[in-house]
Amino acid sequence: MGEPTAITKVDIREVWPGEARDFTPWMADNLDVIGDQLGIAELTLDSIEVPIPGGRALDVLAVDADGARWAIENQYGVGDHDHFTRGLAYAVALDCRALIVVAEAHRDEFLAVAEEWNRYSEAFGSDGIRVFLVAVEAWRIGDSAPGYRFRVVAGPNEWISNARSSARSGRPPSEADAERQDARISFWTELLSVLNAQSSIFRSISARNGPYLSVQNGPFSFQIWVKTDACRVQLRIDTGDQVENEGIFEALEEQRPIIEERFGEPLTWDKMENYRSCVVSHEVAGSAGWKTPQEERADGHEKVARQMAAFHEAFQPAMRNLV
Repeated sequence: MGEPTAITKVDIREVWPGEARDFTPWMADNLDVIGDQLGIAELTLDSIEVPIPGGRALDVLAVDADGARWAIENQYGVGDHDHFTRGLAYAVALDCRALIVVAEAHRDEFLAVAEEWNRYSEAFGSDGIRVFLVAVEAWRIGDSAPGYRFRVVAGPNEWISNARSSARSGRPPSEADAERQDARISFWTELLSVLNAQSSIFRSISARNGPYLSVQNGPFSFQIWVKTDACRVQLRIDTGDQVENEGIFEALEEQRPIIEERFGEPLTWDKMENYRSCVVSHEVAGSAGWKTPQEERADGHEKVARQMAAFHEAFQPAMRNLV
């Protein structure tokens, strides 16, 4: 018998390099994954960066199958007082059913506060705001690309027992997680074959189990993001400096009519003022997602490949002038 395959915990930045520019947008696009892994609710996106009185903003606002709101606040590192109390304030202001605070780890004192809060909240029945503290982790099996897992570390009694039984601390990715990772790798393998037959943009990139592919050229990253049922292409601008990013974005936006004429369709221009980076994106109509049955993906892959090539070509003259 051979040696057992090593399962190693890795930095979540290997899956999502940046919190604001990668992790939060990914969460907004993959609420079904979070709901599945936590076993808490069927969540869909309402909006991101929701303004709250006082000049702050909630990361993600979701809605469950009953139409009730869920506030989601996230951070890298260990959960802190600012995100926890701010998240509660947001949940109250937005009349939410629950608050989810996502971090790499949570301190014992916050676990105790969340448990006490939920004990009182349950006494109010459906009018109480439930609090979930969620840990996000990344793992690598052998030499594979890193995968991820979300697990509830504190939550209301009506949910927490089920969540803990299916996602215990220290346990490697579940069978469902492994299936999801395999499905993403299969999706990217198929799409890369079609992409590489049409252009050289992604020829240096290998299939992975993450939510996006990215090719960087200086401050510009051309990306393809996949959701469960569709894809989008986008250009991310990030020099490491927010002011500089906004300057490049504004210079590109001055050429918006020419760029969109080259591309052939309108684009979404987002300065993302609460984040460091800026983004120009396009949802690919008729594209496939990683949950789309394999036999139904071919047309969608062709559309993504054509749109990505056209998107890349539309920006090249303007980018060359800026660089």
